[in-house]
Amino acid sequence: MKILFLANRLPHADVAGGHRLIHQRMKQLINHGHSVGLAAFVAEENEAFIPALQQELYEVKTLPLKKQYLAVRVFHDYISSAQPAIFWKNYSKSMMRLVGDMVEQTRYDVVVAEFSEMGMYLYRNPYLSAVHKVVSCHRCLTTSFSKYMETAGVPWALRLKSASQVRVLERCEFEMYSAMDHILTLTAEDRFTLLHHAPQLPVSVIPPGIDFDYLDRETHVSAPEPIIMMCGYFADKSNHDGAMWFLEEIWPLVKQKHPEARCQFVGAGANIELKRVAKKQETIQVIDRVDDLRPYREQAAIFVNPMRLGSGLRIKMLEAMATSLPVVSTALGAAGIRAQNGENCFIADTPELFAQSIDWLLTDKKLAHSMGQHARQLVKEHHDILNTSREFEKVLSEVVAVKR
Repeated sequence: MKILFLANRLPHADVAGGHRLIHQRMKQLINHGHSVGLAAFVAEENEAFIPALQQELYEVKTLPLKKQYLAVRVFHDYISSAQPAIFWKNYSKSMMRLVGDMVEQTRYDVVVAEFSEMGMYLYRNPYLSAVHKVVSCHRCLTTSFSKYMETAGVPWALRLKSASQVRVLERCEFEMYSAMDHILTLTAEDRFTLLHHAPQLPVSVIPPGIDFDYLDRETHVSAPEPIIMMCGYFADKSNHDGAMWFLEEIWPLVKQKHPEARCQFVGAGANIELKRVAKKQETIQVIDRVDDLRPYREQAAIFVNPMRLGSGLRIKMLEAMATSLPVVSTALGAAGIRAQNGENCFIADTPELFAQSIDWLLTDKKLAHSMGQHARQLVKEHHDILNTSREFEKVLSEVVAVKR
């Protein structure tokens, strides 16, 4: 098959989260003999990764990220109802034309829009000829915005924006899904959510795969003091909210019992608010734009996933579990993972229980080791990349097999 991927940020080997998943999917399809192309937006700091992708893929076409002007952004966030703000932020007429030209010139069999907001380039695109269309829904946008309104502690500006956006977003999101040949989700929960809104949708669950060959390294460097680690792209609202909730509500409780502990937030996109809190305490570090998360996971004693917003499956949590790192997560953060509280992770939705779970792991080394080993076994059984990539390939083959 000839398969074109669309991405809102450049997927490459050293990126974290959902964009690493995209890179892994492309790499596995190439290994299985398929021709894979990519059209993506790229930030200036990621342009250095383009040559390596060009060597791997059949073709790579990129456009610079769209500049965000404050006045125009406020208009689309709070006033305009013509198009959901998240679609507007990712809209580019040049990308519309680029996708159409690539499909026409290379004769792709199927186009996969990774992340729902990129599905707009397969929906009402005047430059796009007939082609099989798939949206890989990493999270239901309507559900994510609804949670912004419902979750305590979310800033009022985000609540207001969500309230003004959620209805038009629901209409546009599910109209787009209905025009696709197939929809993919990362979890069964997200599949049920989509079918609740639109029961007619053809939806398959393809969980993320974890590449153990990449994650496993012989070198292990222990830190002199326990490190509590969180990683992610902190410009994302759900990651920022989780980090701030952890710092404001949970970290003070942890420090009461473990004053020697340190906390690391690893990943790009941290804003002034998060950096300001980190500057006030020597035991808190914000580490921006790392090329490789593995050394940070190796030094960490515990991985935390304090997510209260969003949907989808947290790949960062799977990677932590795959490296035998004990994990403490909210129930939402563990959604889609066959997590067993007290067996392969701790699930905690209150600051007190979250801090208590961290305390148990720091004081009981046998418990921490056992939990880490059980977590790794869980990921091996249900999220091995070879198995999930075959499932992904099978769905695409079935889509292409249907005559248009």
